Formats: sequence, structure tokens, C-alpha cells
Amino acid sequence: MRRIISLLLATLFLTAAAFPQGGKLSSAQRELMETEKAFARYCVENGIRAAWLEFFADDGIIFQPGPVNSKEYYRKRAPQAKPLRATLNWEPQYGDVSEAGDLGYNIGPWNFVDNTGKEPDAHGYFMSIWRRQPDGKWKVALDFGTGAGVAPTADHALGKAYQPARQYKVKVPAGSNPATDLQRLTEMERQFARGAQSTGALAAYLAQFSKDVRVMRAGMAPADKELVRSYIPAGKEVSLAFTPIGGEVAKSCDLGYTYGSYELQEGGQTKEKGYYAHIWKRDESGRWRIVVTNVEKVEKKRN
Repeated sequence: MRRIISLLLATLFLTAAAFPQGGKLSSAQRELMETEKAFARYCVENGIRAAWLEFFADDGIIFQPGPVNSKEYYRKRAPQAKPLRATLNWEPQYGDVSEAGDLGYNIGPWNFVDNTGKEPDAHGYFMSIWRRQPDGKWKVALDFGTGAGVAPTADHALGKAYQPARQYKVKVPAGSNPATDLQRLTEMERQFARGAQSTGALAAYLAQFSKDVRVMRAGMAPADKELVRSYIPAGKEVSLAFTPIGGEVAKSCDLGYTYGSYELQEGGQTKEKGYYAHIWKRDESGRWRIVVTNVEKVEKKRN
């Protein structure tokens, strides 16, 4: 059962009810919210393996701890017998959808219960990124989040009202297209360490955030941009290097995501390394900004 929980902590994910309200839901946001809830219900009824195989895109990504194809991973695992030995449930509480209605995300709390009573309950926050398929259905493109060490709080209570992200008039520069915009985002990440040499990693990272960014970190509740100060020291001797592996940009070129590996150094020595996922959105001026970030270090394996 410990292994099951550790797998969940690496594949699930993020964020919070105590943030500003974003206004009325669009039809695409409501549809995505309801699809997320249907995913959770299916998991409660049929188990993790069946749910991941049903709701993920064929190329959907989970982290184990690095990125792997979700369907390939779960097809190798044995089906779960009923009654289920464990129950995983979650709920979307915040999210957004691209103007084209083809890419979106949800974030919220998850709760894991060992129905045998042999293991303690586990809690965390999820981040799921969804892509609309050619048949019109939403499927998960990437799933990443936090767990272990997060104490259950009022934020983990299900049944709360869903709050959409802040909506505003996004400026999309002429000539934009998904391929070149994804290239732009990954290049920004590759060049981050070089650009941070003059200001330090903390200041450079903060400069990439939107005004209402959600920051997630294992063992902590999601919070605003100030949370990064708890794990990225200030000072020019601190560097944070991103190595992008993949990502995607919506057809409307207003929303996208990237993921890959990172290394945090202080004084030339590795402080931590692991994997990251960024959700990006253009601001009113047309500049890409990080609206959700998850930078999770890889812990040493324990027996």
C-alpha cells in the first residue's frame, strides 16, 4: 500500500480555495469542470488504473518520478479487484480554458483513503491539464501535483464552489501560432539560468509570474508567489536551470504548458533537482506569464 500511495503522490496534484474569484464560468470551463468531476467519480467506483486508462489521452503524461506515458504505465499494472482496497477522490476548485476551447486545466485537493485501515490517509493537491480530442471529448494531457506531508485542512473538504481564473482581454500578437509559441516558451526556460545571473534565480523567477500565480510545493498548501521564497534563496549565487522536455500551446495561442527537469544550485553546489511543470498564459500586453508552477524535487528512495 505504501507503494500505491507513493505512485499517487507522483501522479496527482494541486491548489486552493482561498484565492480571488474569477467570475462566471464559460461553457468550456463548465464542461471541463464537469469532466474532471466525472473522472474522480469513475476513479472512486472503478479504481486508479481503470480511471487513468479511461480519461487520459493516448500521449498523456504522468511523473514516476520523471515523465512517462500514463497509458503505457498503467496497462502494465494488474486490474484492481472490488471491493477496492483504497479510494482516491478529488475535486476541481480552480482552473481556466483557452479561448479556442481546446486546452485547459484544473487544480484542487485530493484525498486518499486506505479502506483496509492498514495505512494512514494521504492528502495533497492536483494539477491536471486537459486537451480536447478530435471527437470533442476532453482527455488529460498531463497530470502533476503534490502530496506527502500535506496535513488535511479545510481546503481538502470537497463540495466547494469552483472558481474560474481571472478573466481579461488577452493580447495575442499577429503571426502567433502554437508551434512557434511553444518554441518561444521552451527557449525562455532554457535561457532562464543565463538571464538570472545578474539578479539571482529568485528575482528572475518572480519576474516570470502572473499577478495571481498559483505556486505549489510538496508538503505545503498552494499559495501565491511568495511561497517560492521558502525554497529558492535570494542572492546572485543561486541559480535555477530548467531543461524542457515537452509541452503544448492552444490553437488560440493564449494558454500553454511546459514540463521538464530542473536543477537548483547555491554557491556552485546542487541544492536540489527534480521535475517541473509550468502553465503559461498571455497577459494583457501579450507577454507570456506563468500562472501555475510546480517545481518538485526528487527525494531519495526509501525502503
